[in-house]
Amino acid sequence: MVRALPGGRVEQLEHGAIGTRLGEGLRDAGPLHPAGRARTLDAVRLFAERVRAHGARPFAIATSAMRRASDAADFAAEVAAAVGAPLEVLDGAEEAACSFAGATAGAPRDGARRAVLDIGGGSTECATGRDGVLENARSIEIGSVRLTERYPNLAGGAPGEPARRAATAAREMLRTDLAWLRGFAPVAEVRAVAGTPLTLAAVAFGSSVDLVSGRALALAEIDALLLRMLDLDLDGRKALPGMLAQRADVLAGGGLILSEALRALGVTETRLESDDLLLGFLLRHVG
Repeated sequence: MVRALPGGRVEQLEHGAIGTRLGEGLRDAGPLHPAGRARTLDAVRLFAERVRAHGARPFAIATSAMRRASDAADFAAEVAAAVGAPLEVLDGAEEAACSFAGATAGAPRDGARRAVLDIGGGSTECATGRDGVLENARSIEIGSVRLTERYPNLAGGAPGEPARRAATAAREMLRTDLAWLRGFAPVAEVRAVAGTPLTLAAVAFGSSVDLVSGRALALAEIDALLLRMLDLDLDGRKALPGMLAQRADVLAGGGLILSEALRALGVTETRLESDDLLLGFLLRHVG
């Protein structure tokens, strides 16, 4: 939630996130899972109440799952009724552009070329630019949930060698699917947003997702944590300090995407950033 300020700037009043896995089991197409719909509507109603409590104007946006779902129009009508505003489904390029705007809003205007990685459950976006001006943006329909559904041994049910074999296969696929990222290099800095990188950092630092924004996470730390998680069952992962239980099964998959994306961009670390797609959307369309 933001307040508009003079000059097109905004002041953030509140920021929150609830993972609902709207795209659970969706794959490339088909209807949304009833449980995912219910979880998402519950979260939408909760946030709508907060917006109304502030007397603010609501907006509603959706991304990967709603781009693929055959019943997207029906669900969009339910969301609109709960929010009191139409639901806007962002295409992949706009999602990447909004993530870039949010993550670089506070970056120095020093002429350095920066990239923003947004690893969601159903898709991954990358955008680059200088001084807040967008140069390139692209989205691919692979995210932490979709990758884990494709390689289920990543989820913690088969720790040890089966999970490591799944990770090797997933990396091979990702090197092909993310090869386009090499065309976005070189960059001076990569900023990573969304639940996957923030949770990875929280676990790596034994901290909290609320306390890692602005810190750097090395590629070597990501890879070491991935190896550790692959040897743990789901309960073992949930017990790790800093882990969000709702992400424990898909975090290895998301971490593999982050690891291979950083390699493709030619960097050895990423900066964690809590300002993301949501702030970027408001900056681009409201501020």
